[in-house]
Amino acid sequence: METKKVATKSTKGTRLLCLLCLLWLTPLAQARGKFTLDQVFSNMDTVSKTFRSVQADVERTHITIIVNDKDVSSGKFYYLRQGKEPRVKLELTKPMQQFLLVDKGKMQLYTPSLKQVQEGSLGEHQEKVDMLMALGFGQSSQDLKKNFDVSLAGEEVVDGKNTTVLQLTPKNKAMFKSVRMWIDPERWISIQLKATESSNDTMTFKYSNVKMNSKIADSTFDLNIPKDVRITKF
Repeated sequence: METKKVATKSTKGTRLLCLLCLLWLTPLAQARGKFTLDQVFSNMDTVSKTFRSVQADVERTHITIIVNDKDVSSGKFYYLRQGKEPRVKLELTKPMQQFLLVDKGKMQLYTPSLKQVQEGSLGEHQEKVDMLMALGFGQSSQDLKKNFDVSLAGEEVVDGKNTTVLQLTPKNKAMFKSVRMWIDPERWISIQLKATESSNDTMTFKYSNVKMNSKIADSTFDLNIPKDVRITKF
């Protein structure tokens, strides 16, 4: 992900949401699914009632149309639901280390190779951060419908697994153009997400080795920033 480039292009008022959207799918063949949208919502609501946390391996693919560039990174994703202040960490390790942390009301983006941390307060955006950063993990149907117009887009096989596909159109068009979400119909969580920006650039997240409701150590959400690292605000 070209996070640094996005941050420089964003206006101050929209920089936070744009960055989050970039951290978070090619058109799919339409097919008649075995679930109705109401059934999908009902199953997601059931999962939401007992959801506490998720951790997974993640592969992130960012495609920039205008320069025909494809950037693939991989690492770990952690999400802990914790009242009104959830804890989220995206920990990319290949090909370059980069850590995005949402915790205690602020967001930090740490790039060790640059010896730089960008950080800012979430303020009134806390709820949207929770939705965007952990989309497809434990949200209720009301959470989704509050932020998106949702439609059923049939079924598709992802890595040998049948999935139910949802098309999400953001009600706030400043966020991004659209999102596709591939749902595992056995666990009713996302195994793939694709966000399309207004420029038609895309960011795809593919999740594997997903562990639901397992304990995540508090230390997972530590960045361990060295003293010589420069901290900038946005």
